[in-house]
Amino acid sequence: MDLAAKKHVLRLFTYGLYAVSCADGGEVNAFTANWLTQVSFEPPLVAVSVENDSRSLPMILRSRTFVVNVLPSGARELAGKLGKSALRDPRKLEGVACHLGPGGCPILDEALGWLACEVRHTVPAGDSTVLVAEVVEAGVQREGSPLTMAETGFRHAG
Repeated sequence: MDLAAKKHVLRLFTYGLYAVSCADGGEVNAFTANWLTQVSFEPPLVAVSVENDSRSLPMILRSRTFVVNVLPSGARELAGKLGKSALRDPRKLEGVACHLGPGGCPILDEALGWLACEVRHTVPAGDSTVLVAEVVEAGVQREGSPLTMAETGFRHAG
């Protein structure tokens, strides 16, 4: 396989950039996710890919809940901050305006809207795990355009 071609083509895929938050045992965290999509209308299901070595994956697997925060256009700095490893930077949520939502998961005040999700299925996927979750609650906080990977200039493809 031409590895350069593979990387180039994968970087042509379009993605939104979201903040996924979780809570477990009084501990909270949030991370940026771009491999996230709706997969069903009825029931309303979304899928998100979470790295196996992340701090959040075991939290989500124990609690079976998470919140998807739709970041607004222009939120590159926030996305970058939340994209740092919580294992190396456990206080990355400090200074981020938020309130607790369903399951104790943070809802970012800056988010356009949010979806509270309950995990229904997990699928091993190489260095990540795909979580298929049902949307059980939702909120709109303000109007605007969502942040995209293309807007941030971030590059993520293997």
